[in-house]
Order: sequence, then structure tokens, then C-alpha cells
Amino acid sequence: MPDHSHARFHNFYESQLRPDPYASVRDRGMIKLIYDRPSQQVRKNENQNYFQSYSANDSDGGRVRVFAPISDELVTDSVFLHILKGDAHYINKYCHRAGVDILNISVHFIRYRAEEGYASFSSPVWLHLDDEPLVLIHLIDLTPNAIGADSVISGMDSKPTNVLRLQKPFDTLIVDRTKKHAVTPLGSSHGTSYRDVMLVNVEAEVRQK
Repeated sequence: MPDHSHARFHNFYESQLRPDPYASVRDRGMIKLIYDRPSQQVRKNENQNYFQSYSANDSDGGRVRVFAPISDELVTDSVFLHILKGDAHYINKYCHRAGVDILNISVHFIRYRAEEGYASFSSPVWLHLDDEPLVLIHLIDLTPNAIGADSVISGMDSKPTNVLRLQKPFDTLIVDRTKKHAVTPLGSSHGTSYRDVMLVNVEAEVRQK
């Protein structure tokens, strides 16, 4: 993807994210979309609330959360549509297995930021299973001074079986409910480090309304 496209898409992080009201160690924004599998088109969902169960997120689950809104312009952004086109292969496979054509998808823009000597971390902090049956984690940017921020995969026994690192823009990790996952806290070797990710979450059937 051309550098200017990445820079333009990165503006979503610079202009639209706000401090996460549930954790001061990161910035966040979200937009919920409706995905139509036959046409592979998306439109904005009227419901812009986000809910996770406590069993999936013992830090912030069990309550409705509301994040800074991402502009409706995202649904026509060429970079986002390019990413979604790649995601569609996996989303459509899920639709086929679940026997559904219309899905709710929540798109989360998250910026982890850490000063030297401090840490930024995810919610939940360690290995877990998401409520969502499918989550596509796209790295948008990682500053060279970043320490940590490695993805950890495990079985249901919570014993790590793999560690990997998203390093380049648009590197992607796909997770489902067959294995647990986590990302280690972000630190900084000097100054302020950033890790910008975009999550494309296929919401569970129980949360489709």
C-alpha cells in the first residue's frame, strides 16, 4: 500500500481518538457497522454501544462502554475498504458456518502510548477468550522505541504456545475462540512510544441486536 495512503489513514488516530474513559494508558475510538455478506457492503449501525461479558474481560466487562466516535467517513475510506476486502474471506467463512448474511461488526481504533519507565496495556491484561467469535487485529503503526507489545497465544490451559510480533503496517493477527490470546504491555526505550491497532470484531450472535 502506498505510503501516502497509510499516512492518510493514520490521520484517524491523530484527529479522532480520545483518551479511553476506562483506562488512561491508551486512546480509543470506535464505530459499529452492519456488514451485508451478499453485497459485502457496510453501513453504520444505529447502536454505537459496546459490551463484553465479565468472563471475557475481567477488567472492563459486564458493563456497557461508549467510546469516542470514529467518523462515518470510514465506510467510504479506500484504505479501510481495502483492509475489509482482505478480512471478508474470513468473515464470509464465519457467516457460512453460522448461517447468517447480516452481521454487526465493531471497529476499534486503539492507541497504546507509553513514556519511558511506564507501561500501556490492553483490557483484559492477560490471556483470555473474547466474546466475539472472530477478531482481526491489524497493526497500523509501531514506533521504533517500543518495547514489548508481543502477541501471546495459548491453549485453554493458559500455557503460552506461541509468541509473535506485529511489526509492519497492516501486519494482521486473526483470533477466534479456539485459543486464548493476549498482548504484552507496551513500554518505551526512550521518549513516548506508540502502538496503533485497528480491531475488526465480528460480534457474537447473542449480541447481534
